[in-house]
Amino acid sequence: MPSMAVNAWCRQLSFCPFAMNGNSSRNRYSSAAVSAVLLLSLILQAQSSGTPQSHLELHLAAHQLINGVPDTFSFVFVNVSDHEVRVPPMSPCMGDSGTLILKLEFSPSETAKNGKGGGCGGGASEMPGILEQAKSWRRLQPGESLTKSYKRAELFVFEQAPGAYEFWAEYRPPQLTAEEVSLLEQAGIDFPRQVLRSSHLRFHRGKRRAR
Repeated sequence: MPSMAVNAWCRQLSFCPFAMNGNSSRNRYSSAAVSAVLLLSLILQAQSSGTPQSHLELHLAAHQLINGVPDTFSFVFVNVSDHEVRVPPMSPCMGDSGTLILKLEFSPSETAKNGKGGGCGGGASEMPGILEQAKSWRRLQPGESLTKSYKRAELFVFEQAPGAYEFWAEYRPPQLTAEEVSLLEQAGIDFPRQVLRSSHLRFHRGKRRAR
């Protein structure tokens, strides 16, 4: 495109970094370049200040169906990164360890209120320093998995009525202080920091037929 045509087109847009009119074009080009660099810097800064991406995936597996609904569930953690991830101890009760929760959304077959399940209470105990704790954490290499299985009653989900059951798993990591997180990072230890949730599993329990 001839330079005069380029300049005319750019003037219509009120901006042209490559308009060919001598010093004016160079000044505009320099200004646009500086703006682009500043914008890129802000984007990178925003990304670096965000919460670190989780390197674990959580899956829920169901076993031992009784009248169409599982009686046992497995929480499966998979290391999807390219490096080692350490996983703190976990249990269905809240405390200093990670917490495993089986969530339930229940819709009864008969007229009644919908129900929700999941939950547990627990207490805290005196723990050694975080780096000492991390020595005993389960080490998962890339592609390795960790499985924890429990009866539904052990997960505090007791619903047995006929209806639609929708289950999913949730993992809540231990609540660490900023100082503990910094010590682990300085030691080069990667560990779960965010709440993890699995995909949902759906089941249906029909009414028992009278004999």
